[in-house]
Amino acid sequence: MKILIIDDSSDFRALLRLYLNKELKDVEIIEYDFDNLGKPDDNFDWSIYDILFLDYKLGPVEDGLKWLKEFKNKPGFPPAIVLTAEGDEYVAVKSIKLGAADYINKVDIKPKRIAEMVAEATEFSKRSDTSLNEDINDATQIIKKVAHKKDHVPDTSLDIGYKFVRMIGEGAMSKVYLAERVKDKMTVVLKVLDLTRVKESKLIKRFIQEANLIAELNSPFVVKIYEHGLTDDYGYIAMEFFSRGDLKQRAELGLNHEIALIYATHIAYGLEQIHSINVVHRDLKPANLMFRGDDSLALADFGISKKMDEVNDITTMGQILGTPHYMSPEQGEGGIVDARTDLYSLGVLFYELLTGDKPYTAATPAALIYQHIHAPIPRLPSALKQYQDVIDLLLAKKPDERLQTARDVINVFEEFQ
Repeated sequence: MKILIIDDSSDFRALLRLYLNKELKDVEIIEYDFDNLGKPDDNFDWSIYDILFLDYKLGPVEDGLKWLKEFKNKPGFPPAIVLTAEGDEYVAVKSIKLGAADYINKVDIKPKRIAEMVAEATEFSKRSDTSLNEDINDATQIIKKVAHKKDHVPDTSLDIGYKFVRMIGEGAMSKVYLAERVKDKMTVVLKVLDLTRVKESKLIKRFIQEANLIAELNSPFVVKIYEHGLTDDYGYIAMEFFSRGDLKQRAELGLNHEIALIYATHIAYGLEQIHSINVVHRDLKPANLMFRGDDSLALADFGISKKMDEVNDITTMGQILGTPHYMSPEQGEGGIVDARTDLYSLGVLFYELLTGDKPYTAATPAALIYQHIHAPIPRLPSALKQYQDVIDLLLAKKPDERLQTARDVINVFEEFQ
């Protein structure tokens, strides 16, 4: 694999080279000499590179996004990953609109994340323009059906209110698109759902109820849902776009205990908001906690909108009621779930953010659930012992023995700050 780096900082190029060499085998890395060469000419051979890392701002004058727009249609132009030192949504969205395979804020760059992005960009380049357009056309027709409650939509020019940019994710029963709302040009994420694959009608009813309730919330700690709709076969949700990724990426790299406490407190604030409208998240985990461009943290992926992408068999993955690593004892036993279930999951998260390890591990989901139900609450390292009492109160086996509300948790967390 041959990778080209175009960035005006020699120090950053060296760091990126170090990370790429650490994580990738048989990789040849070329650093473009921006200071001496300036902008590539029209005869520059892009086709010899498999991946391009392109900085958003190149010196005081040059604009990497303008380069992308100008060169993206050149023969053999490689999949581009845009680099930015700014956290705003504008750069992320414009990069994708211009055809970039991905983007990343420089402060989020770590070896493992870079390797994942290279793999994803390589896969992205294998998809033809035809297949990408077919995805978008299919999604457009589905939303037309939802909007007009018909099985067939004869008017193919009907405005659905959204302009699709690109598919950015796919689950077993849904596809996720970056899109732009036409009326105000707001960037949104559109999740298109295949309801024909949901076996239990009560899950769809739950989706309707929770989507309505969450859409009415106006909290910085909860994802914003702008619009949603359903027919018998399909549904969609238009929701907030998060440009800084999820907590999973950051947790894997390790956090100091003060940052872990701040994140856990913000999660508790989000739980307080959803619990106030009688919504239980049921699947709290790092991948469902998202960062905006300003680095604020919000709860995302509620209820059926997430569950439909997960295996509906608790004996195989345990995910119809939650994800095994973060599942409360009552979830594992198929018992009644309430707000205290989310608080248990928060306890698991807080332990993981503090230590870098999950409190319970096992070879199978069933064995993991058994540990949640029966194993002793793990002890924190001595350097973190000040948090042991709150871990004990969150990971208590019986709901009645836990902290009872998110406000209780917030009050305890704020005593440490």
